Amino acid sequence: MKIFVCSDVHGNVRALDAVLAVYRSQGPCRFLFLGDAVGYGAHPDACLDRLLNLPRATYLLGNHEWALLDPENRGWFSEMAAESLAWTERCLGGRYDASLRRLLRPTAAERDFTAAHASPCEPLEWPYIYSEFAAAEIFERLDFEVCFLGHTHIPLVYTCNSGPIGLEPGTPFRLDPSDRYIVNAGSVGQPRDGDPRACCCLYDAAEGTMTLHRSAYDAAAEAADILAAGLPAPLAERLSAGW
Repeated sequence: MKIFVCSDVHGNVRALDAVLAVYRSQGPCRFLFLGDAVGYGAHPDACLDRLLNLPRATYLLGNHEWALLDPENRGWFSEMAAESLAWTERCLGGRYDASLRRLLRPTAAERDFTAAHASPCEPLEWPYIYSEFAAAEIFERLDFEVCFLGHTHIPLVYTCNSGPIGLEPGTPFRLDPSDRYIVNAGSVGQPRDGDPRACCCLYDAAEGTMTLHRSAYDAAAEAADILAAGLPAPLAERLSAGW
């Protein structure tokens, strides 16, 4: 079965709806969510309602859920991120805490993939995998063919043998069975690679292909909701810029 992978929704329900349309267009798929459904955006409840009711789904813990469930962890966050999480906590009122504690896990290691929000080596330390050097440590320490990550909000593939590569949206990339791959699925709700479109990817293990998908959505309307909620203005402004 194909595996649909996404990460970092961050309370952006219009972006989530855009990638869920891609998910549903692919036929039966496993659903792999790499964490950070909440934080920054104005619709954490709607996003959780959509995500937590999907069939054949695996849900991983993101650092924003980690800090939502334990406010003491917010000391690691920027002032703006901590402010948005405090707002999210008030918005949700604890209604999803039991489900999040039950469903979210730090890592997944299955036959077809390994996955974590930040790194499967130190999942609760939340390192950003921005470089070949950081990726090399994961390749050295763990045995896998494909590893999925989020957290950086930048879609990118690190190969064990050939260095980093970018994926062309909509074009299947054929995996070399003699190589190994770390795939960052980018961000649904807050891309930071200069492309404001929502990001997700599809892994077809049987065919040996990885396909990046980008989907446009009404970022202006989502930004207006962020401002109306009283959240920091930069959280709204960055949606149209993709940074």
